[in-house]
Amino acid sequence: MKKDTAKKTAEAVADQVKTVVDKAQEETGKLMDSLVKESEKLREQTLKLAGDAAGEVKGRVDEVRSMVESAKTKAGDTLDNLEQLFEERVGRALKRLGVPTRDDVQGIAQRLDEINDRIKTLTSAPPVAALPAPVVESAPAPALATLEKDDLKLISGIGPALEGKLNTAGISSYRQLATLSAAEIDRVESEVIHFSGRISRDEWVNQARALYAKKYGAPVGGK
Repeated sequence: MKKDTAKKTAEAVADQVKTVVDKAQEETGKLMDSLVKESEKLREQTLKLAGDAAGEVKGRVDEVRSMVESAKTKAGDTLDNLEQLFEERVGRALKRLGVPTRDDVQGIAQRLDEINDRIKTLTSAPPVAALPAPVVESAPAPALATLEKDDLKLISGIGPALEGKLNTAGISSYRQLATLSAAEIDRVESEVIHFSGRISRDEWVNQARALYAKKYGAPVGGK
């Protein structure tokens, strides 16, 4: 009798323990599922916050970069303006002292290049045919006049360069200049000396007549 009672009691306790264990396992499963769900939710929130924070940081970085670029541009413009102002002030100071500035030197160099180009053009031009000696209507001049080479530089307005051009064109005496016709004067000015109106303005013809009469003691053809 006692043995049966003890056995039943043990079985009842075992059933109770099993029931408690089963219930505990069921609650533990529910708790684990809940923890997993909470973990997933927390993970998603964390990732979202991290993404938002990263976007905000990127926006701030772009904003700072833009500010830096703007500051660099303004600084560059300021330096350029300061450099230009400095050069202008230095240029004015040099002008007051009579010292040529860089622009002055460049202008002089450009002018020299133009002169050199002009000289090359003149020297490369074909020689002008010698003008024929004009016909003298009156008594012939002394033989010395046709043979002597006169100093054309004694005529005001004729220097060594123009004398060389005239000699190259075959004009080397006072008589030739003194007897130039209007057409010949135009030809000499345009093709030989390249100075329009120079012969008439400086009165080369009258000067040549006077020098001829003084040197040879006779007028040129009565003109």
